[in-house]
Amino acid sequence: VAAVAVALGIEYVLSPKSDQPFGHTQGGHVVGWAGLFLILLVFAYPIRKRWAKDRRWPKGWFQVHKTFGILGPVLILVHSGAHFHALVPILALLAMGLVVLSGITGQVLHHLALRTLNDQRRELAQQGRSEVEVESRLHDLVTQEEMFRLWQCVHAPLTATFIVLMLTHIGGALYFGGM
Repeated sequence: VAAVAVALGIEYVLSPKSDQPFGHTQGGHVVGWAGLFLILLVFAYPIRKRWAKDRRWPKGWFQVHKTFGILGPVLILVHSGAHFHALVPILALLAMGLVVLSGITGQVLHHLALRTLNDQRRELAQQGRSEVEVESRLHDLVTQEEMFRLWQCVHAPLTATFIVLMLTHIGGALYFGGM
């Protein structure tokens, strides 16, 4: 909430005139492209996770995913401000907001799942189970985690919708001379 307020405040201060929002200025375009670049970096994590040869969880890329998943949309908010004048940018902004909220929800679910797994690991180890048995039991728990799978079924289509709307907005802006 604070990031949204700060972004909208920055956009308000940077808008040269009330009839020309910051997003329509050269500086506004630069901020929009910078936000797009950060958002594109967000996709390094899922790409790395799916196509890596070692199939390990890339923690560093996950940190990039989380950080730029917030900073990119903040820059896009600075670019767009509170000026709602066309349907596609409005829908893209709404989809982006839903993707960010979904991502935060996924992070909370992820944290809770890790905490549960660590508690289970400790409990099984205290029961004297072998390391192989502990890992086997934990693997079974992970594969049964339906809440995280359900979240992925929401987050992925929201992200795809955002991408389509974002590309439509960029294409329209370039075609109609928005640069």
